[in-house]
Amino acid sequence: MPSTSMIEDRAEIEKRCFEYLDHPADIQLHSWGTNIEDAFSACLVSMFGYMTDLAKVEEQYEFYWKASGDSMDGLLFQFLDEALNSFHAEPCFVAKRVEIIRFDKEKFEIEYRGYGESFDTSKHETEADIKSPTYSNMQIIEKPDRCDIFVIVDI
Repeated sequence: MPSTSMIEDRAEIEKRCFEYLDHPADIQLHSWGTNIEDAFSACLVSMFGYMTDLAKVEEQYEFYWKASGDSMDGLLFQFLDEALNSFHAEPCFVAKRVEIIRFDKEKFEIEYRGYGESFDTSKHETEADIKSPTYSNMQIIEKPDRCDIFVIVDI
Protein backbone atom coordinates (compact mmCIF):
# COMPACT_ATOMS: atom_id res chain seq x y z
CA MET A 1 0.00 0.00 0.00
CA PRO A 2 1.37 3.47 -0.84
CA SER A 3 2.26 5.81 2.00
CA THR A 4 -0.30 8.34 3.23
CA SER A 5 1.11 11.19 1.14
CA MET A 6 1.31 9.11 -2.06
CA ILE A 7 -2.28 7.82 -2.24
CA GLU A 8 -3.91 8.91 -5.50
CA ASP A 9 -7.10 6.83 -5.37
CA ARG A 10 -9.93 9.40 -5.32
CA ALA A 11 -12.26 7.14 -3.28
CA GLU A 12 -9.58 6.74 -0.59
CA ILE A 13 -8.89 10.48 -0.58
CA GLU A 14 -12.61 11.25 -0.16
CA LYS A 15 -12.85 8.72 2.68
CA ARG A 16 -9.97 10.21 4.67
CA CYS A 17 -11.15 13.81 4.00
CA PHE A 18 -7.81 15.32 2.99
CA GLU A 19 -5.42 15.65 0.10
CA TYR A 20 -2.10 17.25 -0.73
CA LEU A 21 -1.96 19.97 -3.37
CA ASP A 22 1.17 21.00 -5.22
CA HIS A 23 2.84 24.26 -4.32
CA PRO A 24 6.04 25.66 -5.90
CA ALA A 25 8.21 25.44 -2.77
CA ASP A 26 6.11 23.83 -0.06
CA ILE A 27 2.97 21.69 0.21
CA GLN A 28 -0.67 22.71 0.61
CA LEU A 29 -2.90 20.68 2.89
CA HIS A 30 -6.55 20.58 1.86
CA SER A 31 -8.97 19.04 4.34
CA TRP A 32 -12.73 18.98 4.63
CA GLY A 33 -15.60 17.75 6.73
CA THR A 34 -19.28 18.26 7.32
CA ASN A 35 -18.37 20.92 9.91
CA ILE A 36 -15.37 22.96 11.00
CA GLU A 37 -14.43 20.51 13.77
CA ASP A 38 -14.16 17.62 11.29
CA ALA A 39 -12.18 19.77 8.86
CA PHE A 40 -9.72 20.84 11.61
CA SER A 41 -9.26 17.20 12.66
CA ALA A 42 -8.64 16.07 9.09
CA CYS A 43 -6.17 18.92 8.57
CA LEU A 44 -4.08 17.83 11.54
CA VAL A 45 -4.14 14.17 10.49
CA SER A 46 -3.07 15.25 6.99
CA MET A 47 -0.10 17.12 8.46
CA PHE A 48 1.07 14.01 10.33
CA GLY A 49 0.36 11.90 7.24
CA TYR A 50 2.66 14.04 5.14
CA MET A 51 5.51 13.43 7.59
CA THR A 52 5.11 9.64 7.92
CA ASP A 53 2.99 6.76 6.70
CA LEU A 54 -0.02 6.65 9.03
CA ALA A 55 -0.72 3.01 8.10
CA LYS A 56 2.28 2.16 10.28
CA VAL A 57 1.12 4.26 13.25
CA GLU A 58 -0.75 2.49 16.04
CA GLU A 59 -3.12 4.11 18.52
CA GLN A 60 -0.99 3.24 21.56
CA TYR A 61 -1.80 6.30 23.67
CA GLU A 62 -3.49 9.67 23.53
CA PHE A 63 -2.00 13.15 23.63
CA TYR A 64 -3.92 16.25 24.74
CA TRP A 65 -3.45 19.78 23.41
CA LYS A 66 -5.02 23.22 23.87
CA ALA A 67 -4.63 26.16 21.54
CA SER A 68 -5.98 29.66 21.19
CA GLY A 69 -5.71 32.45 18.65
CA ASP A 70 -6.86 35.97 17.93
CA SER A 71 -8.82 34.94 14.84
CA MET A 72 -9.98 31.71 13.20
CA ASP A 73 -6.85 31.68 11.02
CA GLY A 74 -4.73 32.29 14.12
CA LEU A 75 -6.47 29.44 15.89
CA LEU A 76 -5.85 27.07 12.97
CA PHE A 77 -2.18 28.05 12.91
CA GLN A 78 -1.78 27.46 16.67
CA PHE A 79 -3.80 24.22 16.46
CA LEU A 80 -1.36 22.79 13.93
CA ASP A 81 1.74 24.30 15.54
CA GLU A 82 1.00 22.87 19.01
CA ALA A 83 0.74 19.37 17.59
CA LEU A 84 3.81 19.86 15.40
CA ASN A 85 5.81 20.90 18.48
CA SER A 86 4.93 17.61 20.19
CA PHE A 87 6.24 15.78 17.11
CA HIS A 88 9.55 17.69 17.01
CA ALA A 89 10.20 17.36 20.75
CA GLU A 90 9.73 14.55 23.26
CA PRO A 91 7.62 12.46 23.11
CA CYS A 92 7.81 12.85 19.27
CA PHE A 93 4.08 12.11 19.12
CA VAL A 94 2.38 11.33 15.80
CA ALA A 95 -1.42 11.14 15.69
CA LYS A 96 -3.30 8.76 13.44
CA ARG A 97 -6.67 10.11 14.60
CA VAL A 98 -7.73 13.43 16.16
CA GLU A 99 -10.78 14.24 18.26
CA ILE A 100 -11.96 17.79 18.98
CA ILE A 101 -13.03 18.00 22.62
CA ARG A 102 -14.03 21.67 22.78
CA PHE A 103 -14.20 24.29 20.04
CA ASP A 104 -15.10 27.88 20.96
CA LYS A 105 -15.50 29.88 17.77
CA GLU A 106 -16.16 33.14 19.60
CA LYS A 107 -13.11 33.02 21.88
CA PHE A 108 -10.97 31.19 19.29
CA GLU A 109 -10.07 28.37 21.67
CA ILE A 110 -9.79 24.66 21.05
CA GLU A 111 -9.02 21.53 23.06
CA TYR A 112 -8.22 18.34 21.21
CA ARG A 113 -6.83 14.87 21.60
CA GLY A 114 -4.67 12.80 19.28
CA TYR A 115 -4.50 9.02 19.23
CA GLY A 116 -1.21 7.55 18.08
CA GLU A 117 2.29 6.78 19.28
CA SER A 118 5.80 8.13 19.57
CA PHE A 119 7.69 8.34 16.30
CA ASP A 120 10.24 5.53 16.14
CA THR A 121 12.80 5.52 13.33
CA SER A 122 13.01 1.72 13.47
CA LYS A 123 9.28 1.50 12.68
CA HIS A 124 8.32 4.75 10.95
CA GLU A 125 9.88 6.32 7.90
CA THR A 126 10.40 10.06 7.64
CA GLU A 127 8.69 11.18 4.45
CA ALA A 128 9.02 14.94 4.87
CA ASP A 129 9.93 17.37 7.60
CA ILE A 130 7.27 19.99 8.12
CA LYS A 131 8.86 22.98 9.82
CA SER A 132 5.77 25.08 10.39
CA PRO A 133 2.27 25.91 9.21
CA THR A 134 2.05 29.27 7.41
CA TYR A 135 -0.55 31.98 7.02
CA SER A 136 0.17 32.17 3.28
CA ASN A 137 -3.07 31.59 1.37
CA MET A 138 -4.69 30.05 4.49
CA GLN A 139 -8.41 29.57 3.91
CA ILE A 140 -11.27 28.31 6.05
CA ILE A 141 -14.40 28.07 3.92
CA GLU A 142 -17.52 27.27 5.94
CA LYS A 143 -20.78 26.37 4.22
CA PRO A 144 -23.94 24.95 5.84
CA ASP A 145 -23.05 21.32 5.06
CA ARG A 146 -19.28 21.41 4.49
CA CYS A 147 -16.12 23.12 5.64
CA ASP A 148 -12.91 23.21 3.59
CA ILE A 149 -9.49 24.19 4.94
CA PHE A 150 -6.40 25.07 2.91
CA VAL A 151 -3.04 25.50 4.65
CA ILE A 152 0.43 25.79 3.17
CA VAL A 153 3.08 24.20 5.39
CA ASP A 154 6.77 25.01 5.23
CA ILE A 155 8.88 21.94 4.39
